[in-house]
Amino acid sequence: VIASLFCGVVSLFVPQVLFFGYETLNGLFLNSNIFSTEYLFALLAAKLMTTAVSASSGLVGGTFAPSLFLGGVLGAGFHNVVADSLQVLVEQHPELSAYPIVQGISGLPAFAMVGAASVLAALFRAPLTASLLLFECTRNYDVILPLMASAGVASLTGDIVEKWLDEDQRDKDPVSWGDLATRLYEDVDDDAVCIVIDDKNTSE
Repeated sequence: VIASLFCGVVSLFVPQVLFFGYETLNGLFLNSNIFSTEYLFALLAAKLMTTAVSASSGLVGGTFAPSLFLGGVLGAGFHNVVADSLQVLVEQHPELSAYPIVQGISGLPAFAMVGAASVLAALFRAPLTASLLLFECTRNYDVILPLMASAGVASLTGDIVEKWLDEDQRDKDPVSWGDLATRLYEDVDDDAVCIVIDDKNTSE
């Protein structure tokens, strides 16, 4: 009940976080939704909070659609930040306008697609599936290489972070991981065990 109330209150201020968010995502892919950078990051924070609350409380939903939404919004926000930063840089240093990277970057839809594929690949460890899925949604051949590269890096990063977190949790709580008996056996000296057994047999 509390989780439902929380999601309802958030949706009053940010209605795009309701349901799957495919309409907002399609608008970003087609560059038909003009959102400010501040509102994009507000969408990101609101969707992240509502998804976490919904998943932890057992509400109906999943992580597939939210991962696409979060990645697309994050990519669009990153595009706006980079574009605004380059514009300010050119205004302050006009001599830099001759460099191709400063003259212009890819459009917002490309950043949104790459972001959606990256988050999906990192969450489900499926870089090829994420790349092909986003390519089928857009049919844009220009972004297939960035999609595959970002999805591969995101999946690899997710594996590294997950392994690091698992090892850290295993060190803190070996009982839950079933490592206590193994670690105790590894810490025991084999010679000491043999001596104890020989003494016992001798006393009998």
